[in-house]
Amino acid sequence: MDNIVVITGAGISVESGIQPFRGPKGVWEENPMEMATYHKFSTDPSSFLQWYYHRFVSCKDALPNEAHNILANKNIKVITQNIDNLHVKAGHLPDNLVEIHGNINYKRKIDAEYLDELVIADWQNVRAKNIEKDLFDLFAIGKGGKINDEASYRPHILLFDEFYTELYQYEKAISWLLEADTIIFMGTSNSVGFTSGALQIGVSKNKKVIVVDPNPSSSFNHPGVEIVKASAIDFCKKYF
Repeated sequence: MDNIVVITGAGISVESGIQPFRGPKGVWEENPMEMATYHKFSTDPSSFLQWYYHRFVSCKDALPNEAHNILANKNIKVITQNIDNLHVKAGHLPDNLVEIHGNINYKRKIDAEYLDELVIADWQNVRAKNIEKDLFDLFAIGKGGKINDEASYRPHILLFDEFYTELYQYEKAISWLLEADTIIFMGTSNSVGFTSGALQIGVSKNKKVIVVDPNPSSSFNHPGVEIVKASAIDFCKKYF
């Protein structure tokens, strides 16, 4: 098999019951450009953490579907934009998985620089009737939403007003793309900087580029790019 890298987006998790980022009933309708920012966290940590608490609730009981399982069982290199932990639940080997936007199951200190500084975020201990206090306790935030840059935690999630760093294994992801023979975009709308950059690498380096989506974005329409209108599950069953 060729050196394959699969980039997964929200579309792969829809069949696990997780709402998509865009489209009807998607997260995009919930104003993420305001809520999912470090500015929001630093100025209104209560609203920010409650917003992400509901993201956690929406995916905590979700199970990986056949697409996740096939990619894990075949030891395919995966760069996922999803924070839902489903590739991990499927048993994907850490060496073959880059969570380019983080993972909602983890938290880190504000000034953390390395992946080994991540710790489990016990969102499940948050009680709805005492939500603000429990969230502040979980992330070591003081009364009134006071954040301590040395002691407080934040979710391990890349926010809209932040940049890719080594906390998200950015250089590893780019090296995979440069070394790949085939790049497969699966269930992603190509609406963020990483996917557009990955597409540029694939097209400019004359790699085999495949886009898998029941409703693919027109932004993938480039010469030589193969468009497959299929679900992630159907494609994985056939291709791998």
